[in-house]
Amino acid sequence: MNPTLVNSLWITLLSMSIVFAALLLLAGLMSAMTRVFRDREETLATLAPEPSPSVGGEQNGKMCAAAIAVAVALAEQEQSTAHPITPPQPSIVGAWQLGMRTRQMTQKGESSRRGK
Repeated sequence: MNPTLVNSLWITLLSMSIVFAALLLLAGLMSAMTRVFRDREETLATLAPEPSPSVGGEQNGKMCAAAIAVAVALAEQEQSTAHPITPPQPSIVGAWQLGMRTRQMTQKGESSRRGK
């Protein structure tokens, strides 16, 4: 077999094995990170106090969350510096742009005359 072909096959095999090893390493790291952070969330959940039932239950909590969301949205709207976009003013066409447009128009005119 041609030595160049053999070398290229070895290089391909080596590079593919490096790619798959890197993929396996990343998958292992993601799995380990998931386990670590899941353990942290479980410990935080055990340390958090249990919510006490209030008057109105779940409905009261939803109404309170909606009121907070409206208050935050109104506050952000007051602080917003956004303004409506105005279209740009028409500018004067430069000589280069005028020349290019003229050339395009003459080329289009020549192509339409050829078709007839």
